[in-house]
Amino acid sequence: MFGFNREKELLGLDIGSYSIKAVELKSKKKEIEELYEVKKIGYELLPHDAIVEGTIIDSAAVVETIKMIFDENKISNKNITIGISGNAVIIKKISLPSMETEELAESIIWEAKHNIPYPYEETNVDYAILKPSQYPEETNLDILLVAAKKDKIANYSSAINQARKNLEVIDVDVFALQNALEVNYPEIFNEKTIAIINLGANITNVIIIEKGIPQLFRDLSLGGSFFTENMSKDLGISFDDAEKLLKGLPVKDIEPERFQTILNMNVQNIIEELEKTFSFYEAGEKKERKIELIFLSGGLSKLKDLSSNFEQKFKIKTDIFNPFRRIYFDERKFDSIYLEEMAALFGVATGLAIRKVEK
Repeated sequence: MFGFNREKELLGLDIGSYSIKAVELKSKKKEIEELYEVKKIGYELLPHDAIVEGTIIDSAAVVETIKMIFDENKISNKNITIGISGNAVIIKKISLPSMETEELAESIIWEAKHNIPYPYEETNVDYAILKPSQYPEETNLDILLVAAKKDKIANYSSAINQARKNLEVIDVDVFALQNALEVNYPEIFNEKTIAIINLGANITNVIIIEKGIPQLFRDLSLGGSFFTENMSKDLGISFDDAEKLLKGLPVKDIEPERFQTILNMNVQNIIEELEKTFSFYEAGEKKERKIELIFLSGGLSKLKDLSSNFEQKFKIKTDIFNPFRRIYFDERKFDSIYLEEMAALFGVATGLAIRKVEK
């Protein structure tokens, strides 16, 4: 279901609570390296509350927005992959003894039933072997166990079908971010311990990758919408005006100092939640673990001074993640300034487009 190890070019469609992003890539081999080029790209805002806490509420609005992205950007590839996240998605890293494929499948079912907080019959389950045994004395396999509630999958599948597109793969947002990191930052992917924090509208995705191996995954119920709602309430302004402030635009009768004070409180809240996640990771095993680099992506990552706030708190170098860093685009077809300014929003969509299925 989740598209591990497959081969066919797809369009990555990131259906977020605030907007929908689409990326289609062309790939080609150059010696042993696979290179990518942006073929199509699209971005459309969703009506407010069309998607709430990861559930599609206004399916008609979502369907029309998907159609709009395809029509306005002349996208002909109807074969798509989407990402999901939130509390309906469970990711567990487990360790099992080496065994035959059939035995492993049976063991995975047993582990799923004991590690998933939902009835097994209500979920779709997949898995991937992270680190196959390389030495005779190694007897265990590290495995990623992934489960998603069937009603969540049906909720999104229905919207895709109504938009007359072919849903080929359902992926997980944090895995899409890992794909994008591996392609765009190959010089550090296998060398450093990296945290990617994708600050979306309602959910913040966190994945920590230790020298190429994913180690920790979290979906936090925090994001840009919470900032906007808090701004609206604390400053006594409309939701739209609160969004303007977050985008750096002035709003009548709102003093910059007052706005900054409330913004700092919201930033502190999200940093405190991430501090718990980082501490959990670093204390998770007997060996010493240390995050060496933080990447921020998503709409909220564009907040002024957010990277420096992270560096000040965690004493770790923090950069804005660029999902097009090593992906070529033709400047005659695409506005380079637009892609540069919007890049932080396309981390998940780009990672989804890198995913492939069998032809």
